[in-house]
Amino acid sequence: MSRRPNVLLFIMDDQTPDTIRALGNPHIHTPRLDALAERGVFLRPYTTVPVCTPGRAELLTGRTALRNGCDWFGRPIDGSLTLLPQLLAGAGYHCCHVGKWHNDGHPRDRGYHETHFVFPGDLAAPYSGQMFSYHDGDELVTGHSTELICERAAEFVDRAPLDQPWFCYVALHSPHDPRICPEPWMSMYDHMLPPLPENFLPEHPFDNGDMMIRDERLAGFPRRQQEVIRHRADYYAMISHHDYWIGKVLATLKRRGFEDDTLVVFTSDHGLACGCHGLMGKENLYEHSARVPLLLAGPGIPHGERHDLTCLCGHYDFIPTLCNLLELPVPETAEGVSYHEVVLGQRDTVRGTICAAYRQCMRMARDERYKIIHYPHLGRTQLFDLLDDPQETNDLLASWRRDAEGRVCPPPATPDRPVPPPDPEPKQGAFNNPLYTPPISRAEADAIVARLLGTLREWQEKNQDPIRC
Repeated sequence: MSRRPNVLLFIMDDQTPDTIRALGNPHIHTPRLDALAERGVFLRPYTTVPVCTPGRAELLTGRTALRNGCDWFGRPIDGSLTLLPQLLAGAGYHCCHVGKWHNDGHPRDRGYHETHFVFPGDLAAPYSGQMFSYHDGDELVTGHSTELICERAAEFVDRAPLDQPWFCYVALHSPHDPRICPEPWMSMYDHMLPPLPENFLPEHPFDNGDMMIRDERLAGFPRRQQEVIRHRADYYAMISHHDYWIGKVLATLKRRGFEDDTLVVFTSDHGLACGCHGLMGKENLYEHSARVPLLLAGPGIPHGERHDLTCLCGHYDFIPTLCNLLELPVPETAEGVSYHEVVLGQRDTVRGTICAAYRQCMRMARDERYKIIHYPHLGRTQLFDLLDDPQETNDLLASWRRDAEGRVCPPPATPDRPVPPPDPEPKQGAFNNPLYTPPISRAEADAIVARLLGTLREWQEKNQDPIRC
């Protein structure tokens, strides 16, 4: 093809990376996303501030939330930055926005040639649940947000230009609460309720600094198992619902003959706890909240590959990556690092470390294996080994793990040497339960924390973080 590929980008609200069946979750039904994963590449970028407005601003600017002006609700994106639609419009793309904006201003003033059903700016009436109303010419259109947005996106694809490349940004509200969708999806999981998450807790073990924000009050205290399971069933229902409607857009793409000429991107602004660690919202820096799913499929993209366990990258790295894939110059205002070589299978990662922040409450730093979450208001730090403990259930700095300096972990089992039974009279300083013994010494754990705190402080300095750890 002589011209550049089209770009069709879907961005969800609150979807975690572990909610796609083909990528390891047998409890959810996502056949269209499964098919997209089979013909594309999967990564899990971090979002610096895991709430919707900053998360979307990072994707749009190529800068962290601490560097683009938008680190919380209501804060404007720095007007001097080149946004994603402005970049593509300048390269000759016809740009269309459908759905949620939620940043300052209106997308019609940010490089898009056409906009449809913009939330909240174009709402014709207050919304109830997921039922939104918009003026469509002289007609008042009311319907479920997912269906309205995907119908209009499919309409755009059906009439998209043939003589120039196009960019369509499809921003859904799903699976954000209120978690309501039509039948048969709403009751889809009633007879096969999803399990509790592996890292479920009745309550978070300490005050993380924002325990009573709106999202945390969606369920009672302490968290009841059945209530969390019901929330997760409704959450999965919304994802299966939008999977179906995204399929409608992709079917139109194929029918128009665009499938081989279009880069399809599926992602989210942030994740969600929904019962993990005793939390309900996204406002924390555990993996389930700070990371997002990212699927890329289209011309030149390998099929069925995963780099989510090796590649450290952020949402602010998307613009440089897209520019490299489209052979466009990266705008000078973008500060991210391109991971296009990872997408193409030419390297494993583009960063050795990555950091994130949430308001004044939390800061995070991690390398290829270890991660710290620091709570400045408490002077407290957690340390997790993400290789052995991806669910972050074993804080290696918990005080009770650090008391007995002489504890010895039994050697690992091998086929010719099974784990010996516990000693009925253990010797002083011995400990026979490897599940509750850190695989690193106290001194090594302290050294890891010191190193990652150093990484975090350097990042804070570079990003002009007003909080110091």
